[in-house]
Amino acid sequence: MPVMPMSSAGPAALVLTVGVLVLVLRMSCVLLDVSGGSMRPAFADGDRLLAARLPVRLVHVMSLIRVIRRGTVVAIRLKPAPGPRTAESASPTCMIKRVAALPGEAVPGEAVPVPDAGTGKVPAGHVYVLGDHRATSWDSRHAGPIPYERLTAVIVCRVRRGDASTAALPTGT
Repeated sequence: MPVMPMSSAGPAALVLTVGVLVLVLRMSCVLLDVSGGSMRPAFADGDRLLAARLPVRLVHVMSLIRVIRRGTVVAIRLKPAPGPRTAESASPTCMIKRVAALPGEAVPGEAVPVPDAGTGKVPAGHVYVLGDHRATSWDSRHAGPIPYERLTAVIVCRVRRGDASTAALPTGT
């Protein structure tokens, strides 16, 4: 079978294809660094995680098609602290928690619902999230159910371990 010579468009097309793939990955994925121990043992302080971004307008649809389900680890956009932002007052912009209950489900028995939770069920358009290490986690037990609009990404995997002492622990997802 004869071999056809590569046209001059071949290398340019390959570079363009790779560039488009990198751009798509950059727009659809994000690397997150874990700070704190609220998700131990699944994720430890210093771990780097790969997360798939959730398009804000599609979060409701994604919940319907089961992208977000009980046990999914998600990144949640935090509300900015009141007052002017300075380098000293800079705080994390998101937190990583595990979905414990979906809309219409009962708040988990281990969790103490916030006073204004009403029925004890997660309201429509919200999820109830918990940290894996309950003693150190600030989660829905304190903040109440989280609106879908604040879910920014679904954790896909750990890219790098930050703490060598957790080498034998599972990734949790």
